[in-house]
Amino acid sequence: MTKLLDRLVVKKTYALSGDLAAFASPLAVVPPREETSGMLLGTDDLGRPVFLNPSSLPNMHGIIVGTTGSGKSTLARHLILEARDLGVSSWVIDPHGERSYARLYSRVLLLGADRINVLDTPGWKSSEFSSELARYIERVYGISGARFVLREILLKCLNRGSLSPLENLSEVPEVKRIYDDLAQIHEDSAPSVEELAASSICFTFPQMSSREFRSLAALLLLMLLQGYRRTLGESHRFEHMVVLEEAHYLAPYLLHLYQQTRKWGYSVIAVTQLPRELDPRLYQLAGFVVALSGPESYVNDISLLFSLTRDERDHILYKPRGAALLVRQGDPRPRKLFLKLRREAFPEA
Repeated sequence: MTKLLDRLVVKKTYALSGDLAAFASPLAVVPPREETSGMLLGTDDLGRPVFLNPSSLPNMHGIIVGTTGSGKSTLARHLILEARDLGVSSWVIDPHGERSYARLYSRVLLLGADRINVLDTPGWKSSEFSSELARYIERVYGISGARFVLREILLKCLNRGSLSPLENLSEVPEVKRIYDDLAQIHEDSAPSVEELAASSICFTFPQMSSREFRSLAALLLLMLLQGYRRTLGESHRFEHMVVLEEAHYLAPYLLHLYQQTRKWGYSVIAVTQLPRELDPRLYQLAGFVVALSGPESYVNDISLLFSLTRDERDHILYKPRGAALLVRQGDPRPRKLFLKLRREAFPEA
């Protein structure tokens, strides 16, 4: 009886939900602002269109990450088409030789059969280019301790405008591998980077070419473009885009490239299925990252990189193609994304 009386006299306080609004963070109830122009990606979980707007990002360097079959290359082709509508030219560096990329381009170069001039290096001092190239060749070919010797040999090649200094030392097996690969890429009369940068091109490789050859060729293309864009001066206009497949092979160079804070009017979009193979700093430096769906081990890696909530994890965990998370530099919250890609971007189109 006493307990019943106590319950009857206890005062209860009620509040309308609106009364509590003053105590909640505005970020908890106000949807984040979305861009209204740029390159369309799809819709968010509120049904709003989601765009990548080059003019509002600190840089347009990006990363597309996802497991095999998740649609990384399809998304990359979609971005190529979206950029083309904005008047932006593009290169794709595709080690797999996918027809789905090649059919988007009127100009396709098969490096190893087609050649470029790698000794014409606008925007670089010869000593600077030889030093950088030697540093990455040492990594690519796994010849530890050879950087300084390689730098001097490459400097002679640049100063003479010929690969003969390298050829003269080709009795050394390690040097011969490098010379043979460079000789398949370079030709004095071949197009310079200035000519190549004036058009959209799909660069691909022979099916039996080595990983070292493909990495060296991709590295040279990126370094040549980097120097050439510097000769044009700083630009906040988005004018050229490079899609780099199997980007994890060039992770050290990409870190150096992404660390450049100034805009040179171009972007490199790294496509990889191995999130752990990229330096974590790359994800912080990129203007944007799109993480596609995948299994638990993959989602765990993405979660560590971006401190995902349970809801964000669930959005890409074992989901069908089309579910993704978008992270933009300067915005701490990943966007849950449903991709809406152009028909021409799909392999079967």
